[in-house]
Parts: sequence; structure tokens; C-alpha cells
Amino acid sequence: MTRRTKLELEINKPVTIELLYDEPITGESQYGSYSMYAVSADGMEYSFFAPDEVHTELLKLSKGDVAVITKLASQRGNKVVTKYEVEVPNKVKAKSEMVSIGEVIDEILPNINAYEVKKDRYYEILRQSYADALQINTELNGISADTARLCITLFIARSKTI
Repeated sequence: MTRRTKLELEINKPVTIELLYDEPITGESQYGSYSMYAVSADGMEYSFFAPDEVHTELLKLSKGDVAVITKLASQRGNKVVTKYEVEVPNKVKAKSEMVSIGEVIDEILPNINAYEVKKDRYYEILRQSYADALQINTELNGISADTARLCITLFIARSKTI
């Protein structure tokens, strides 16, 4: 069993971590329930006991994903209140945060009718190919899936059959 040192977060200092496993080790101790993640930071391996608010964000990630965690503290009266900020750079939205393909297309192609595009069969094939390419990219969590290339490939294959 590998022994890792405990990762301690400093206040207002962002730490970039990479998850070494998909799931944390969970359990109970004298301090209550815990979620321990094996992480890599600054080239070293650590055990990170994630607070509940960080744990809920890290559950959306999988092995190899990177997150930036910042421990924030503020004074409220005589108390110091600790809060954590978790940022996930370059990550496709989690399934609970996903929007429909139609919403994405409408966002990317605003007011397409304003350009008075002649909507023929190729327009519909291209629009469907783009929607499908976005869906494929989402299902693969953005892993080496270039949406534009997927769209072009689908469009060429579909337009040849017409």
C-alpha cells in the first residue's frame, strides 16, 4: 500500500491537482465521514481529504482530470469562515450541467435566418451533422474528439448517400 503525505491547502493559494483514481476512498473516523482522494500536485503524490463542497465537485471528474482548488477564508465577527473554490479547466460540462444540442447550436449560430440562408437538403444535413458531432464529443468527454472534423466527416458521408 502506498503511503502518501496529506495535502494541506494554504489560504488563498490555488493548488492544481490531478486525480490518480476515479473514486475516492470513503469511510468514517472519529472526526466523522471522509472522502480521501489520491492526487498528484507539483509532481508529488498526496492524499487529499476533501471537504464536502469540494467532494461534490470532484465526483464529477475521473482519473487524469485536473482541478484547481483554492481555500478561501474570511472573518465574520469572531469566526473565520472557510470556503473552497474548485475550477476545472478545459473540461466538458458534467452531465447534470449539459444543455440540449439545439441550445448549443442556437448559441453558436445566432440568428441564422438573418443571413437568409437558403435551407436546402445540404443545410439540414450539415446542421444535423454538427449536432451529432457535438453529441459524440460530449459522450467522449472531449477526449481527442475534434467537433469540426467529426462534423465534416459525417456531412461528407451523409451527403454522398443522397
